[in-house]
Amino acid sequence: MPFKSHFTGFRPLFKELASRGHNLTVVSTFPLKTPLPNYTDIPISLNENILKGINPMELASHGFLTVVPSLWKLSTSLAQKMISKPEMQNFILSQDYEFDLVMVFSFCQEYSITLGHKYKAPVINLGVSTLWPSNSKWIGEPSTFSYILDQRTGATDQMSFIERFKNTVVGIYQLFLEDYYYLPLQKENMDKYFKYKGHESRPPIEDMLRNVSVTLLNAHYSIGVTRPYLPGTIEIAGLHVDEPKPLTGKFLEFVESAEHGVIYFSFGTIVDPSNLPNSTIEVFINVLKKLKQKVMWKWDSNNLPQLPEHVMVSNWFPQPDILGHPNVRLFITHGGVHSLEEATYNALPIVGVPFFGDQHMNMRLAERNGIGKMVDNVDLTEESMLSAINEVLTNTKYKENSKIRSEIFKDSHPRPMDRAVYWIEYVLRHGGANHLTSSSVVLNYNQYFLVDVYFVIISTTTISMFLIVMMIKYIMKTKDINPSKKK
Repeated sequence: MPFKSHFTGFRPLFKELASRGHNLTVVSTFPLKTPLPNYTDIPISLNENILKGINPMELASHGFLTVVPSLWKLSTSLAQKMISKPEMQNFILSQDYEFDLVMVFSFCQEYSITLGHKYKAPVINLGVSTLWPSNSKWIGEPSTFSYILDQRTGATDQMSFIERFKNTVVGIYQLFLEDYYYLPLQKENMDKYFKYKGHESRPPIEDMLRNVSVTLLNAHYSIGVTRPYLPGTIEIAGLHVDEPKPLTGKFLEFVESAEHGVIYFSFGTIVDPSNLPNSTIEVFINVLKKLKQKVMWKWDSNNLPQLPEHVMVSNWFPQPDILGHPNVRLFITHGGVHSLEEATYNALPIVGVPFFGDQHMNMRLAERNGIGKMVDNVDLTEESMLSAINEVLTNTKYKENSKIRSEIFKDSHPRPMDRAVYWIEYVLRHGGANHLTSSSVVLNYNQYFLVDVYFVIISTTTISMFLIVMMIKYIMKTKDINPSKKK
């Protein structure tokens, strides 16, 4: 899938594996600019119109009833555009490759699991964020709706009744309806575009999804939620986060000349500010005009608005290095998980304007942890935005809490990179890791949710109660007859 933020979070892992002597072949729309030994790119061309067709405001408009079906529709459409490309088909059909391990991003592309079958190799799943019920069920992870949330509901793990209701509805979509609507579409794409030699013998897609050895998740409890995991599910958030490097050139001059500090403003790689409604852009510009801090604003379009002199605009900034500079006081973000990881690592408070996906959940958790404030894009006004910025800048608790979260995030042994490499090499050493898989993956819904057991218990109890009532009625009737006989 052509989502840069999803891929670049794991690219440092690919580079690390190559540096340790593993031979990697990486199929993506994001090839390395500078080739590396042991690292072979198979680049897939990307039509920019594909990404421009993804409207963040349209994604933000979906409620809990439509958020999952809309993702099914989007992913199916994107899949057909990407895997039908000649370079992708050449790779899929080629018989020139042999691999000992296959790593796949199963997000919106479950069909990719079939590459494990093609190469007769174990599969590792790379998760771009926390698990949701759909990918939990295939690897046997619990998804108890009362406290394990689907990030797209925008809730936290401390849910109200309404939030638990929404979480349950979204979960039911994925546990039941997905098998009848979405998965057949994935099978259709797999059967149409993955016609490699020997594809006729592959097992059902459900069996292949259950046969994943290990899942590596871009998640961490310091910025997410605490929840149970099986041994084969590993949190490795922060692979892309390094110690900030010194700024240079115009960026250094701009940051160090800011008497009142700097605010860094970026909505990531998908939400281009120029594609937002004019009313929203106007709110941001009017707010920036009222700030005494200098502002660095990531703006991807050439159509720049009229901005005051204390605002620097660019389509690229060295974000990790900027966030680590001591004169940067605040990060205005969309609430993406990578942005939160970088802000948390550098103990930088945030103000978030979430739009879709996991962003609302991330920002609500950030508020709960006391490291920032959320301003919903639906309720965005100059007053609400300016109030949130001033609150985080002036109230020292946000900086103090950010330092605490940063210490928790960094206090990890082994470090995320070493942990990820260990489990990848573990799977290679053992030729797979099915021994880490829970037996729950082979249970059907009736067995997993104990429907058959409950049915027997309820039926037995009902029959027993019926017999007891009938016996009591019989005894009472007998008592009524006996006295009349004595007379």
